[in-house]
Amino acid sequence: MVGQAPFARNLCASIFLIAFMLCVIAPAQARNLTFALIPKDIEDVNFINAWRGCSDAARRNGDECRQIGDTQVGYFRGQLAAIHKAIELEVDGMAISVTNSSFIGEDGLPAAQAQNIPIITYDSDLEPAQQHFRRTYIGPDNFGIGLKLGQLMKSEFPSGATVCLMSGGRFDPNLNDRIAGIRYALRQTSPDDDGDDAPDNTTLIPLVGENGWKEHPRCPLYNRGDESLAQTQFAQATQVQEIEVIVPIGAWLLGDTIRLERTINALPSHPEKLIMATGTPSPEQEDMTLRGLIDGYVAIDFYAMGELVYQQMRNYAIGRNVVIAEETPLQVRSSSELKPDETGM
Repeated sequence: MVGQAPFARNLCASIFLIAFMLCVIAPAQARNLTFALIPKDIEDVNFINAWRGCSDAARRNGDECRQIGDTQVGYFRGQLAAIHKAIELEVDGMAISVTNSSFIGEDGLPAAQAQNIPIITYDSDLEPAQQHFRRTYIGPDNFGIGLKLGQLMKSEFPSGATVCLMSGGRFDPNLNDRIAGIRYALRQTSPDDDGDDAPDNTTLIPLVGENGWKEHPRCPLYNRGDESLAQTQFAQATQVQEIEVIVPIGAWLLGDTIRLERTINALPSHPEKLIMATGTPSPEQEDMTLRGLIDGYVAIDFYAMGELVYQQMRNYAIGRNVVIAEETPLQVRSSSELKPDETGM
């Protein structure tokens, strides 16, 4: 029995050595990873939904997805500060919904790249001149959203109309792409044209009567993400007799559906059409569409976008350079196309 002691000691030593070596050579991805989601506005419900999708997906792997940023008050300067904060936190990757591409491209993006932090964009991509800073983009085809909005407008006004577009910031790449898509769709005569050959110079020019479509000279109306200002702008636009269709290319009016409905109901009639791009439809939005207060929308699934963003950031963090790059699902709905049983008639 005494002779077994050296064997036992050697066995214990061997087990300890093996355990030690396993700890030393454990792959880097075994540790919990932290990622930064940097939206345009941390209070925007769509970006909150994207963060929830990212956060839920991260928790399943023991990782963390943190939302870092400013409200619309800070806007692109707040976004730059958020990028620097994420660098200080030594995150394993960051995803940015771009506000002003050239502004953050001068300072924030080069600083993150210098720290070898993988950068992707979501919802709103960088302009081509700055796209070398990011690995890939995840989100909807924003030009395609504009095309779908244009198709909804055509279905309501086959002969054209006077339109007032509502946008966020003048420099927001994704919103400018949506405007470009709308203008391209309304200038075309073929319903199957997907805009693959769209010349950039024509989509920057407002509509002045092509196919009966023209933009009101006071529009687009820019709210910089301020929902209260957007509500005021919408109310003012409804008072302009020439405007026949109002098209917010974001969901700013849906932050306060009670105020929106009050504005619409205060009109002697509802001659203007309201067609918009939104995030995941809320029950209130669906109800207003059912009742014809909202005439149509193109909706983006921000929760699914957040899940894809996390998966892509994690891929880069652990050395898998596989690009997901799946487009976020879209839902298109028109109140005039609702089936009779949907309205209870």
